[in-house]
Amino acid sequence: MQVRSATLAALTTAALTMLWLVWTALAQRPTPILHEYLPPATGSAGRSDQVVAAPLGAVGALPDAIETAFGRIAAPKAALPGGSVPVYEARPPPSAGADRRTGGDHELHYQMVFDPEVTPFKREVALDQVGDDLRAVQSGAGNAQQMVGGQPRPGHELFWGHIQVRLQAGVSVVLPSVAPTSQVLSWQAEPPLPLELWRDNAGNFTVRSAQSGLVDLRFLMDAPSDYFAAPLGVAAADDDPEKPVLPVALQVRAADLWPKLGVGRHSERGAAIAKLVEWFRGFSPGEPPPATGDAIADLVLSQKGVCRHRALGFVVMAHSLGIAAHFVQNDAHAFAEVWAPGTNGRGAWQRVDLGGGADSLELHGAKGKHLHQPLHADPFPKPEAYLNATAHVLVDGAPIGQAWAGAGQIKGADGLARTGGGAAGGAGASAGAPGLASGSKPDASTQRPQSEAEARRSWLHQRAQALAAQPVPPGAPSGKQPPPKRAPCRLTLDAAAPMAWLGEPLLLSGHLRCGELSAGQLPVELWLIDPGKPTAGTLLGVVATDARGSFAARFNLPGDADPRVYDAVARFGGDHLRAASDSGP
Repeated sequence: MQVRSATLAALTTAALTMLWLVWTALAQRPTPILHEYLPPATGSAGRSDQVVAAPLGAVGALPDAIETAFGRIAAPKAALPGGSVPVYEARPPPSAGADRRTGGDHELHYQMVFDPEVTPFKREVALDQVGDDLRAVQSGAGNAQQMVGGQPRPGHELFWGHIQVRLQAGVSVVLPSVAPTSQVLSWQAEPPLPLELWRDNAGNFTVRSAQSGLVDLRFLMDAPSDYFAAPLGVAAADDDPEKPVLPVALQVRAADLWPKLGVGRHSERGAAIAKLVEWFRGFSPGEPPPATGDAIADLVLSQKGVCRHRALGFVVMAHSLGIAAHFVQNDAHAFAEVWAPGTNGRGAWQRVDLGGGADSLELHGAKGKHLHQPLHADPFPKPEAYLNATAHVLVDGAPIGQAWAGAGQIKGADGLARTGGGAAGGAGASAGAPGLASGSKPDASTQRPQSEAEARRSWLHQRAQALAAQPVPPGAPSGKQPPPKRAPCRLTLDAAAPMAWLGEPLLLSGHLRCGELSAGQLPVELWLIDPGKPTAGTLLGVVATDARGSFAARFNLPGDADPRVYDAVARFGGDHLRAASDSGP
C-alpha cells in the first residue's frame, strides 16, 4: 500500500485530522482494526408530533389539528363537489420492467395528497419482488387487515391525507402512504360507509368495503423521521426483515456486475448501499447503447435513463446482495427505499431518491399546504450528474430547503411558485442540507486571494449562516424581522483515530453545550474538509445528541476519496432558542 500524508496546521484545537490510506486489494487483505470500537452510538431521536384536541382512534372523529415542525396544521375539510381532491379507484396489478425508452420525460404531473406534503415522494405502490424477466412486482406477502387508531409514536411525524375513493364491493383500492411502517391513527369517510384498512409487508396500503360508492376519505397517518433521511451507520447484525432472493439466472448475471459497481458478497451493508446509490445517481437521460442481449447489464452499465430505470436497477442489485429494497412509484416519480443501518447498528427503512430526468413537474392541489423538510441531511453520495439535475421547490416564493433530482423546472400550481432548475454543486445542494440562502457566489473580481485557512473559515461561516437560517413557512410576512436573541452554543469534537481506511467506519464523538438551555436531542452534522479544496466538504451524516448534549456515531468513509489528511468538523445549525455553532473557527 502507498501512503501519502501532509502536515497541516489545525484550524483550532477543536479541529481534527485523520489520515486516509489507499485500499488497493479489497478482496485479498483482512479487515484491519485501527481503533477500539465503542458501543453502538445513539441514533436519531426524530421528531415527535402531537395531536390537538379530539381523541385518536375513533372512526368518524378526527383530531382538530396536529402540532408539527412546520406549525399547527388543521384537519382537512371535506371536499366540495368538483373539488381538486384526487380520486383513487381499482387498478390492475402493478409491475415495472426494463425498457429502452431512456430519454427524458417532457412533463410530469403530481397530485398532492398529504399535509405536510412529501412532494414528489408519496407512496402509491411498492414492488418488493423481481422475477427472472427483470420485472418488479408486488409479492403481496403478509397482507392483513389493520386496526385504525392509536397514539402518536415517539420519533414519528404526523401527516394529514385527503383523497376520494371509488369503491366496488369487495375490491381493494390503493391508499397512498408516507412510509412502509406508517400507521393510520384516525380516519373519516363521507358518506360514512364501513371501510377496512389492509397492509402487506412491503407497506402497500389498501382500503375495501362491502358496499360500493364514492367516499371522501380524510385520514391521519404517521411516519418515522428517519425514513426520510438519516445518518448511514454500520450494520451490527443481519436484521433485514425480507432477505430477498433473485431467480438463479438473474442472480448470476447481477453478481457479474458487482466489480463494476464496487460491491461484493462480503461488502458491509451501509457501504454497499452507498456504492449503489452513487452508481444509480450517476445516470442521465439519453439514448442507450446498442442492446447486448443481457438486459440487466444493459440497464445497469449504460447509466442511461430516468427515475424508473434507476430505481429498478438499484432494487435488482440490492436484492442480488441480499439487501431488502422496494421500487416505489406514484403518478409522477419512481424512487427506492432500502433497509439501511443506522448509527445504532440496527436497520430501518430509508427513502432513496435516485433522480429522474423530466423537463418539468406540474404540482396540483398545493393551496394552503406545507412542504415537508426532512430532519436530517441526505446521507448518500451525490455525484455531479445528480447535483446538476436537482430542482429546488419553493412555496409562495419562499425556499423551504427541499430538493429533488427529477425535473429541470418546478411549475407553479395552486400556491407553488416557479423556480428554475440546476442546483449549484458542492456540499449543501442536496435535499435537507440547503446551501447558501441566495444560491449565489461572491463576485471573484472583487475578492482578494485567500489563504487556505481563510478560505476554510469563510466556508464554515457560510455554512453557519445557511444552517442557522430558519425555513420561512408558507404565508409568513415577507418583511425583514429583527434577528432573535439566541443562547450561544459551544461544539467540540473528541480525539478520533489518527488513521482510517477508505470505505470503512470511523467513530466521531463530541459534545454540544448551550449555556443554561438543554442541548439534548439536537441534530449535529459531521463533515470532512479537504485542505486542498477548502470551499467544499463531504457530509458524513447527521447524529442526534443525547440528553446531556453528547453524541457519537460511526460513519463509512467515502471509498473514492483521495488519500490525504482531512479536517473533521461538527456543525449545529441552531434553532429559535440556540445559536448555530461549529467545532471549527
